[in-house]
Amino acid sequence: MKKISVIILITMNLASVINAQNNEETSPKSWDFGMRVGYINYDLRADKNNLKNGHGYYAGLFLEKHISEKWAFQLEANYNYSGFSTLHLPFLAKYNLSKKFQLYAGPQLDFSFEQNSFDDDYKNKRFGASIVLGVQYNIDSHWFIDARYNHGVTNQFPVFQGIDSPVDYGKKTSFNIGLGYRF
Repeated sequence: MKKISVIILITMNLASVINAQNNEETSPKSWDFGMRVGYINYDLRADKNNLKNGHGYYAGLFLEKHISEKWAFQLEANYNYSGFSTLHLPFLAKYNLSKKFQLYAGPQLDFSFEQNSFDDDYKNKRFGASIVLGVQYNIDSHWFIDARYNHGVTNQFPVFQGIDSPVDYGKKTSFNIGLGYRF
């Protein structure tokens, strides 16, 4: 957890240095930095159609680089607790439909902190990957709400199948809704 705190602090410092060097009088703002919090509803589905579902919460930081009036890239680090303690690291391409609405999509690396069992056969796999699709509504220049769908593409989490049954790992899909603030 200390490593994550250090990474977040370094990212925050870099963003403030970059923003300080950006002269807003002569050029439009090209970097955004902020934070997000929200709710997650998820499903774990194994290949044999075993299903587990639940809900949880997330909090994270983002850094957005505007490359044109319509396009931007966004890097995020979101800590998620929804049955499993994970760090989501998406890299998103964003398209501005208008000043209020943005669409985004991109790949996401999923890192699991938690190992739920002492038996090696039932532990989470450390790394996974997902695809993210979402929409963002900008309330004003600072506040926004967003909704996203994460579709797991790797089998990362064990799905219980019964006593003396072999382990079956599943893909995690989730629907997230959240509130964010841009500094």
